Amino acid sequence: MWTKWVTIHESFGMPRAAEECRHYLEHHGIRVRLRVMKKQSLSAYALQVPEKQAQGARERIAEFKRSLH
Repeated sequence: MWTKWVTIHESFGMPRAAEECRHYLEHHGIRVRLRVMKKQSLSAYALQVPEKQAQGARERIAEFKRSLH
């Protein structure tokens, strides 16, 4: 069975923010895939989750961002 992946976070440059979000989501039982896209010297990191878990992942990401402030 195919899994449709949805991008819920993108960051550019260093992967630190995407990695921290990935660890946070995995800790809460959400499957996560980190895609790295390079174009010349610029790197973009896309955090993707299965479509069925997208809404819960967005809520968790918002919760994570609030905890940083």
